[in-house]
Amino acid sequence: MSHLRPTSDPEIWKKGPVFGMAGVHADGMDVLKVREVAKEAIERARRGDGPTLVECETYRFRGHSLADLDELSDPAEKARYAARDPISALKKYMIENKLANEQELKSIEKKIDEVLDDAVEYLDETIKGRSWSHQHELHR
Repeated sequence: MSHLRPTSDPEIWKKGPVFGMAGVHADGMDVLKVREVAKEAIERARRGDGPTLVECETYRFRGHSLADLDELSDPAEKARYAARDPISALKKYMIENKLANEQELKSIEKKIDEVLDDAVEYLDETIKGRSWSHQHELHR
């Protein structure tokens, strides 16, 4: 369901002042902009100026789950957002600004894959043989 239906104002960040806090918007497709906005929110909190409601708008490239085939999304819209993929854009920025090279980024990706594989394996071993009545233990 679109967030436009259940809210009086689709710009969620504008609701911050209603709750006595700053509200800011960031392009969630721009990793560096999100970092900048997050740093400002952290600094605001550390100064004692309270919390910040940060709205980062992004595009969901896949369905909500494996059961959601995401057949209703407009292919042209998907292509427009794919061209702005935040991970690809950050890689490009890092390489162009000599913050990392291709090999270093591949090494990081490999390490991430290993950590995720280990986490999935741990979860599989943890729940093996348990009944669904014990699944709540995973969310403690």
